Parts: sequence; C-alpha cells; structure tokens
Amino acid sequence: MTRTRLLIIGAVVLALMLVVFLVLSRGKGGETEADPTPTAVVTLAAVRTGQLQDVVSVYGVVQADPTGSITLAAPKAAIVSQVLVRSGQTVAAGQMLMQIANAPGSELAFKQAADAAVFAKADLARVQRLYDERLAANDQLETARRALADAQATLTAQQKQGAGHAMQVITAPKAAVVTTVSAAAGDHVAQDAPLVVLAREGGATVKLGLEPSGKFAPGQSVTLKPVFGGAPIASRIAMVGRAADQTTKTLDAIVPLNGVNLPIGAAVQGDVVTGAHLGVAVPRAAVVFDETGPHVFIVSGGKAHRVFVKTGLDHGDDIEVSGQLAAGAQVAVEGAYELQDGMAVKVRGK
Repeated sequence: MTRTRLLIIGAVVLALMLVVFLVLSRGKGGETEADPTPTAVVTLAAVRTGQLQDVVSVYGVVQADPTGSITLAAPKAAIVSQVLVRSGQTVAAGQMLMQIANAPGSELAFKQAADAAVFAKADLARVQRLYDERLAANDQLETARRALADAQATLTAQQKQGAGHAMQVITAPKAAVVTTVSAAAGDHVAQDAPLVVLAREGGATVKLGLEPSGKFAPGQSVTLKPVFGGAPIASRIAMVGRAADQTTKTLDAIVPLNGVNLPIGAAVQGDVVTGAHLGVAVPRAAVVFDETGPHVFIVSGGKAHRVFVKTGLDHGDDIEVSGQLAAGAQVAVEGAYELQDGMAVKVRGK
C-alpha cells in the first residue's frame, strides 16, 4: 500500500471520529437543555402597608383587688384553737374559717365588766331609795344612772366581741377566696389582729410592672395572656401609679380581669397598645429565618427573588418588617422555606 493511500485512509478516519464527537456532544447538550428546572409550589400573600399598633409587652401577677378584699380580725384577745381553711381555698358565705378561745386576759375583762354592771345596778337602786326618802340629791341619782349606763355599755361591747363564750367561730361573710391566713393553731392574738383575708370572687385584678417612660396611661387597651396557658383576656388599664417600686424601679398598673377567674398570684403577660404608626407587614410564615438572616421571597415573573428584611413586632398572624418591599408585592407564604433565590415557582391553585 502506497504512502499516499495511507494518508487518505487516516484523514477519513479522523473525519469520522470528529463527526461522532460532534454528534455525541450535541446529544449531551440536548439532554442538558431538556433537564427540568427546579420548581416549588407556594401560596402567595400581598405585602401590606398601613397603620400598625405600637405594642409593649410587660408582665405582672393576679392580685386580690383591694376594693374587694375583706380582712377578718380577732374580735378580742384570744387563742387560736383551730384553722379550718388554707390560702387559695374558695369558701361559701357562712363557712367556718377559724375557731378561737378566750385568752385569760379577755376572760378577766369580761368578768370585771359583768361585776361592774351588777354593782352599778345595785348602787342605782340604793341611791333611788335614798332619793325617794329625800336623803339623796338629784345629782347623786344622775351620777348613779350614768354609772349603770356606762357599765352596761362596757358589758355589751364585751359580749359583742364574744366574751363570755369559751369558743367562738369566725365565718366568711360572703363567697370569696382565701388569700391570707395570718394565724395558726395555738397562736395568741391581740384584739383587732388580722386572722384571715378574703378576696371577693370575680374581683381579682392584674398588677403589671411598667417602665416609667411616660407612654402608658389609663384607658389604653391591654390583652392579658396567662403565662401558663389560657384564653387571652381583653381589658384596659384602670390606673397607672406615679411612685416607682424601690426594688424593680417599675410603675404599678392595675388592669381588671373583667370577671375572669384566675388564681391569685398567677403570672400574666400584658400586651399594652400605646399608639400606632405607618408600617409594612407580611404573614409571619412568609419570613424565613436561617444562617443568612431573616428574608422573604418576592414572587414575580414565575420566579422567587430573595429580599432581606428586619423584623419588628407581631400583629396577630402578621409580623412587621422593613426592607426593599413595595406595597402589594406578592410574597411566598406556604413553601417559602423550600425556595432559593431565582428558583422557578408554581402558585398553588393556578
């Protein structure tokens, strides 16, 4: 075979190899172009611009409203025989709370008052006889009468205090909740010493601790939320104190519970509406929180475009945001966490 023929055959083989390579390359390119573009299915919501509430969250506790509290005090010097209730217990009107016995001193005082009344009565009778016999003056008779009246008044006061009875029962004047039990069995208590403090049922209030910023005032709307669960309670600030607590440096605010029964001492969060401002809000589910920072995805032209935002206060199901967002722009809500910048999207229901 001549050299010329070998060169021709080699050229033909190279040409064939080049053709095969081009065909294969085009085939791969066609497959690449045919690959499906990643697509996520989302729901959309419009960016909302309007008046948003300024809300400050504070904390406090449920307390017995002082206007609905009753303090039952010892009617006399006594010894506590038996305590029949505990703090936090609900009691009915007339229910026995405590039994007390006369202290030795109160027994002596009652005996002295009773003896004084008997003596004054006998002395008046004696002076009356002398007066009738014209042996006593009119002023002596009046003095004897006043002495008897004073002695009887002292004895009556002792009897109202329970003197003369070995045991006395302290009862609830109305249906209430026991907030404080100040004595235990065996305690010696003085007259007028507090024994039990009751709170009228349904008369509790919430005491919130407010920062002394000057932006809180009576009448402002408050949503009360029990810290350990429970339905929100709509109310309004009834009073804002003007003396800061020496320990917490906060001002006390009183908020009615509007008849809702919460345990005395329960922790409560209060969301106070202090004003309003113009702002931008999106559904809370539209904001994606990851290592890159909070962002939303604006959907336009069938694609998702990431926009970084700063988040503010919650407003129901919405959250306040700031960033490069135009009012009315459509943001991805459901499916937002599956998106990437520039990804093609399909709107659910379309």
